Amino acid sequence: MRPFSYLTVIITFVLGSPSLFSAEQRNVLILFSDNQNWDDCGCYGNSVVKTPNIDQLAREGTRYQHAFATTASCGPCRGVFYTGLHVHANGQYGHPHGDHNFRLKPKVKTIFSLLAKNNYRTGMIGKYHLYPEDTTIDFQPKINGHRAKGMADLASDFLNQKSDQPFFLVMGFHDPHPTSRTQPEWGVKVKEPGMSLETYDPEKIKVPHYLPDRREVRQGLAGYYQQISYMDQAIGQILKALEDSGQADNTLVIFTSDHGSSEPGAMANHYEPGVRVPFIMRNPKLKKGSEGVVSDSMVSLLDVTPTVLEWTNTKGPYYPLHGRSILPTIGKTSTSGWDEAYLSHVFHEVTMYYPMRTIRTRDYKLIWNLEWRSKYPLPIDTLSRATWNETLRLEEPLLGQRTVKKFLYRDEVELYDLKNDPDEVINLAYQPEFQDVRKELSEKLLQHLQETDDLWLKQYTLPVSIESKVTKKQAKYTPLFNGHDLTGWTLKRANRKGYHVDAGKLVCPADGGGFLFTEKEYGDFSLQFDFKLSKGANNGIAIRCPLVDRRPAYEGMEIQVLDNKGYPKKLKPTQYHGSVYDVIPAKKGALKPAGEWNHEEIICRGSQITVIVNDIPVLNTDLSKIKDTNVLAKHPGLQNQRGHIGLLGHGSHVEYKNILIKEF
Repeated sequence: MRPFSYLTVIITFVLGSPSLFSAEQRNVLILFSDNQNWDDCGCYGNSVVKTPNIDQLAREGTRYQHAFATTASCGPCRGVFYTGLHVHANGQYGHPHGDHNFRLKPKVKTIFSLLAKNNYRTGMIGKYHLYPEDTTIDFQPKINGHRAKGMADLASDFLNQKSDQPFFLVMGFHDPHPTSRTQPEWGVKVKEPGMSLETYDPEKIKVPHYLPDRREVRQGLAGYYQQISYMDQAIGQILKALEDSGQADNTLVIFTSDHGSSEPGAMANHYEPGVRVPFIMRNPKLKKGSEGVVSDSMVSLLDVTPTVLEWTNTKGPYYPLHGRSILPTIGKTSTSGWDEAYLSHVFHEVTMYYPMRTIRTRDYKLIWNLEWRSKYPLPIDTLSRATWNETLRLEEPLLGQRTVKKFLYRDEVELYDLKNDPDEVINLAYQPEFQDVRKELSEKLLQHLQETDDLWLKQYTLPVSIESKVTKKQAKYTPLFNGHDLTGWTLKRANRKGYHVDAGKLVCPADGGGFLFTEKEYGDFSLQFDFKLSKGANNGIAIRCPLVDRRPAYEGMEIQVLDNKGYPKKLKPTQYHGSVYDVIPAKKGALKPAGEWNHEEIICRGSQITVIVNDIPVLNTDLSKIKDTNVLAKHPGLQNQRGHIGLLGHGSHVEYKNILIKEF
């Protein structure tokens, strides 16, 4: 955890900090870009994109190398930005507009409403993207956020209004936000008089590692860069208007973005291209020589509201905020205690539920995917982009450095060594030598989530290491088949050719079979295995069976393995797949077609027998309820408490693999 007390934050906001403030007016100007990667500015090392005004701001202020959006989604990010609360606490879980319909909780106060109580004149020009609309905002003209010059003109109007009140003004640009659906949408959407258009050669653009290097990607980046340069012109006009108004010396200026680009692998992800953002802050009160500093303090957009509250000497809300003021770090290359950031994501659109919680330190990032069993749902904007559609059309296996499969189907916990693996490709969470790191970061993350009232902890449990309860439970399964030979098995009814091993599979050939038993006996257990049937195949699983050369279905029990649809003879109900042969029928309909792999689990607990095929329970019975004396006489094995497990070949080709058992 960051070494500070939430109580301290509350006291500071309530009482103020007399040493920092005087009676002079203190204003705030925030320049908020849309979907811009952290390094897509000249001052961040991008040698192609032209951002002279942002670069000048960096030379006059402090540029942060490690700044993060806590959620890479426009509406939820703004909820964090304007409230100082994580998305899991403020209620703006996803987008507010249209069908998405998410909104801030009624008790949550925005920075606009808090400043209004402190006699501030507030302005919001461009993209607000929260719900409900804040009625405390004084100046909120309707304008398309892509009209960068029009926004700059409105900012000039606001700055030149005659007023004795200090001001708080947010410029919510809608650039850069290309969609790449059709060619005209690559670049600037609204071309205004007096604004020039930078043209970028796609061939001279360096494609970032998280994207594939293809023609349409380069073209998309060229248009994206054009939008950034267009916005930069407007930023220059706004900063000049601030200077001309005579208020620059009293105005804290912040430039940042809501999250990374809307390309796949960025938007709505907790990977670096999604959450790492540019962040520049100019404090006019710093002494000479503090300009142009590059800070390594790790900050996040959670910290903006606390920063503004401290700068303006404004009382905070009655509840604790989740960030802290960045003011102590301005003008310093390094500040002790700013070494980690916490991220939280729930939704993007209403169709895109994929909650993530993350801790990011200087060396490592740990991502907890709460719904990891689900396929990752891409944002609608990303789904429509040429980058993603071409990846699918070309059936490309990779998306940048990551496989498409791993992008869509993620591990529950991801742990990356950012110094040695900046592209976040090698997941270390399940490697034994990194369990101390995983445990330390997991415990820090859990503590932070508990302190910030994360409701999702009531439903989900973060496995802090591979030694966690969930993993330990899974680890109790041991292999019955080693994938190489028949060690641990013995063949009965040896007049048949038996079984053999082929490429990690245990194969019963059509001309082989017999009874292949485990050497060990089992009583209560869960047996899991994968199997593949040939058309019309017939086999079986013996349970609690003695080592016999004949009648295992009677001396023990046989759970039927059979191709229900392809079997050439008429079947009795107790002969279908999953049945206790000749005794208890199983439900039909769970098997996949012959030639496809199936997964099955057989659970024996005392007299209770359960068979689950492809996650469908086909049999659940209590043997103690069988009272028919004829059945019991014919099947004495029904009363066995222990015995061997066996594969019962009947002259059909059947393959098995991943044979695992857990004893109770």
